[in-house]
Amino acid sequence: MQRPIPWLWIVVIGLLLLAPGFTARLFFDVLEGFALLLVFGPLVLAGAGFLAWQWFKSRLITCPACGTPSFGAATCPACGADLQGVKPGSQPSPDLPASSAVIDVEVRDVSGER
Repeated sequence: MQRPIPWLWIVVIGLLLLAPGFTARLFFDVLEGFALLLVFGPLVLAGAGFLAWQWFKSRLITCPACGTPSFGAATCPACGADLQGVKPGSQPSPDLPASSAVIDVEVRDVSGER
């Protein structure tokens, strides 16, 4: 058995919304608030995420020996170097020139060796 459509309640709610009274203004103000939240909510969250990333990045410590970034560690988790004197946010300054740090690769033909 189907329920009858509540025409009385539909008419009452419609009159309250159409009447230029307190309830119509309250309804549209709440609706406007939800619309603003849907539009500006993601923008505020993106801004907060960007600021959190900048804060996190400024506190990263880069190992001067191997270049691994870490967060608040006394020693490097990759190579074990001491990180006590390293300032957060500083980039490693290698003592060796880049030409001496290049790995030489020797090419051999291995197709004939079996």
